[in-house]
Amino acid sequence: MGTEPESFEGFEVDAGMSTGKRVALGVAALLVVVAILGAVTQMAGVGFLGYRSILYGSGELYVLNLSDEERFVQVEGREPEPVLAQNAQIVELIGGTSKVDILNADKSLWKSYQVTIDDSAAILNISDEACLAVADVTDLYRGQDQGLSFQKLLDASTEFYQVESHNVIWPRRSFPTRIDPSKGSTLWVEIVACRLFEDPAYLSEYLMIRLQQRMEKRGQAE
Repeated sequence: MGTEPESFEGFEVDAGMSTGKRVALGVAALLVVVAILGAVTQMAGVGFLGYRSILYGSGELYVLNLSDEERFVQVEGREPEPVLAQNAQIVELIGGTSKVDILNADKSLWKSYQVTIDDSAAILNISDEACLAVADVTDLYRGQDQGLSFQKLLDASTEFYQVESHNVIWPRRSFPTRIDPSKGSTLWVEIVACRLFEDPAYLSEYLMIRLQQRMEKRGQAE
């Protein structure tokens, strides 16, 4: 009875072919697949084989511009996106280290950053002067009311901060009705007057009032 030729991913392999030739053909086929995957991931902007996305995930970068000047944010050669004065812009980052350029209104370079994230959201504060409080409100979504737990107080000199979660409620954004616990703690970022950092007790009371207002606003929208 005749021997049917073997096949390998669309390549016919003669049964009488030597083991060495079979291995060489298999390696060649594998290299073709690798090259195709590499080209696709390069075009997608995530690097060869998307290794950074695989190793370090991705996350939102919240660019805060409380200055009176319009800026643009450009991530690793992608098209610039506007960051209006007294406003903010969210851009997507691939995990690992990325080059983030902040451009003037005329698209000239204003400042360049090397920012690193590890499967997390992050803040880039390009304001002239602004302070931020990062509070953990996870218990709120568990039906528990145990007050605010501060993760970090970011003074005006802090330009970049990795928030270490994907469940982030950014300033001036609505509180979500539900969160996915698998994406990390629920962290609320709020713009505060820098002088409040000098009185933590008052800061906590102030943010509790702001939190109550935000939750009431969410309830009215539902």
